[in-house]
This record gives sequence, structure tokens and C-alpha cells, in this order.
Amino acid sequence: MAGKKDQAVVAVISGLTNNQAAQITKDIMKSKQKYAPHARGTASSGLMSSVGSLLQTGTKRIGG
Repeated sequence: MAGKKDQAVVAVISGLTNNQAAQITKDIMKSKQKYAPHARGTASSGLMSSVGSLLQTGTKRIGG
């Protein structure tokens, strides 16, 4: 094992178009699978007005 697995990443990026949000979500999912294939994760995108609920519920589970 390379190190203690006690880190997490949370990012909120606003001011995006629907296509930009979809592409970034897709890239995050690809990176997660590449660097941490057995870790659990959630990626979500939606309206800026619902950021709080997106963080709480998440919609796309990323393998693990």
C-alpha cells in the first residue's frame, strides 16, 4: 500500500453550461476509475440553486 487511505476530494464548479458540466462529470468518473478503482464515490451535476442537495444526495455512484 502506497499510503494511508484517509483522504477525500470534494469540488463545486459553477458557471458551466450543461455540456461542460457533463464533460467534467465524465472526466471525474474516468479519473476515479483510473486512480482508485476500488474506492467509493459519487459524482453529480445540476443547477447552481440546488448545490446543497446535490452534495447531500449525489446521483451517479462511481464503482467501488
